[in-house]
Amino acid sequence: MPPKRPLGLGKAARAKKQKNEAADEDGAPNGHSDAPVASESNGSNNEEPNELTVELGAEIDANDAVGQLAALWRTYFVLEDKKELVLNGIIHECDRILRKAHLDKSDSDEENVDITGRFYAIYALALSNLAFFHTEERDKVEAYFTEAMDRISRGEELFPNSVDILFAKARIMINKIALTVISRLDTESRVGAKSQTGAQLLDECLAQWEKAESISGELNQYDYYNIESLDFLQALDDLLDVVDNFGQEHMEGEDSDAEDDALEHRLDENHPLFSIKNTDKYNRWWRDHLIIFLGNLDKRLAGETKKEKDHPLTTLRRELCKRLGQSYLMEAETPSNVYTTLTYYAKDKKDIDGLSRDEAQKASQQLYLTALKYLKDSQDEDEPETWVNVAEAMILLGNVHDLDSPDQEKAYKDAENILVKANNATNGKFDDILHNLLNN
Repeated sequence: MPPKRPLGLGKAARAKKQKNEAADEDGAPNGHSDAPVASESNGSNNEEPNELTVELGAEIDANDAVGQLAALWRTYFVLEDKKELVLNGIIHECDRILRKAHLDKSDSDEENVDITGRFYAIYALALSNLAFFHTEERDKVEAYFTEAMDRISRGEELFPNSVDILFAKARIMINKIALTVISRLDTESRVGAKSQTGAQLLDECLAQWEKAESISGELNQYDYYNIESLDFLQALDDLLDVVDNFGQEHMEGEDSDAEDDALEHRLDENHPLFSIKNTDKYNRWWRDHLIIFLGNLDKRLAGETKKEKDHPLTTLRRELCKRLGQSYLMEAETPSNVYTTLTYYAKDKKDIDGLSRDEAQKASQQLYLTALKYLKDSQDEDEPETWVNVAEAMILLGNVHDLDSPDQEKAYKDAENILVKANNATNGKFDDILHNLLNN
């Protein structure tokens, strides 16, 4: 049974607390200086321009040009409403820093310009992100990605095995697949004689991420496991979601029966996305590397002082655990349904799709237990919904135990206790779930 991804998690990843606090995500001290770095005028003399204020951690020297650039990039990354103007400002600052790096420093100039791999990573990411503002203009999109990869190549020459550049390259590659390949396909598209399939392009991209993972591990550099780097796994999740549903939009508004719908969803074997859609390899990769990400985040947290529960890193950890828990719940659906069918509705059958009753029961129990492990770690004492996620998983686990067995009764009782607590905390918000448990 293949692993599953909860659909649409790319949007869920931008949790409110992460958004509000991620500018401090790298654990910088509270001390900071504020600097307006870009303004946007709406053309009215009566309106004040909007300014972006960047918080500089106390450890960042006010004369450190690249340090300030990194703070600006982090601030842009977590903006709810991203502006092309700000992105252009970042690129212009990169241009300025690069020009200045080639000039002789005067005695009166206190600004420190120390070009690093991080500099080239930001430069390339900023250029590639411009493509999101011009998705309908093919030439511009291609040009932005070409420029971005040029900066990556230059950075690789100067800073071989820079972890910043390795992670940035993977992020640029996956966005390039989405914006220059998938967005231009339809159901009639076919792989050209000299073209790579979607799977070949994606394999190269994932190999780049694996290289970044490996080298960061060898160097014990776990600071890279943060909300910004998670952007890659979010992008992969969104890409796989698009592939899963590819062709569906072409059916909207058409009259067709269920059989025609099913045919419409099947891609031709020569379609560029066929080799992605018809394998579970990439779902498995997504979850495996989400687990690796969580493990590396834990290593980072282990090396730091204890974080408050609302700290962006602990909030991020809960979000990762929630996703993993949901993934295992989804994977458990198939064996759980097989067990239920063979136990209660088709007792004369020995198996369904090669799964016997006992095999399905064992598999679903193990998957639900794994889901519970992650969902328990995703709980927030201030969010009863996260407690209810655990309770619902306990009910599902109880459903695949033998009827009226001690294990089933315990699972249901534990779920009931959690639901009562959540219900009391929310003035009866979860009455329906509790009622269904107690009466069924």
